[in-house]
Amino acid sequence: MSVRGLDLLPRTGGVIVAANHISFWDPPLIGSAIAREVYFLAKEELFETPVLGPLIRSLNAIPIRRGAADLQGLARASEALKRGGAVLLFPEGSRMRDGELHPARPGVGLLAVQADVPIAPCYISGSNPTPAWVVRRERVRIDFGPPLDWRVFAGGDLDLTPGRALYQRIGASVMQDIARLRGVQQSATRGTA
Repeated sequence: MSVRGLDLLPRTGGVIVAANHISFWDPPLIGSAIAREVYFLAKEELFETPVLGPLIRSLNAIPIRRGAADLQGLARASEALKRGGAVLLFPEGSRMRDGELHPARPGVGLLAVQADVPIAPCYISGSNPTPAWVVRRERVRIDFGPPLDWRVFAGGDLDLTPGRALYQRIGASVMQDIARLRGVQQSATRGTA
């Protein structure tokens, strides 16, 4: 596994690590790269599985109901952030098996504004298709960008009134930073190939 930019992540204090999502391996791979305790959101159905449920609960997973605005799940994540935790979040809302970046859902913006914490973009590659990185020894690459205040992602001088428009604007800006990390990673990979 190749990890770059880890030194940019704060070792303490609330922070959202916002990453693209291509494989069910992404949460443990990204979480294991971060040098501090990490919480992450996981779809509610996973907690009902006899073996996986207790395992992910012990790894700080927070259940979230998909397909609806799960304010209770987001409130749990917000509390973890307010207590100074790091929360791994996938702004696209689900795995994107095509490997492309897709528009963010408003949850990342809502959570950042609610908890008033910075957002650190993250780009992961090589974790899909599973388990290519094990069988073909393809390298998993994780790049972290610097955490920025959510107001920077919101456009700073634009309207900061809480609501869907603000949250969506933050999410779109976060996805642009993730796309920039992808470009840097692809350039670096071509340079070493």
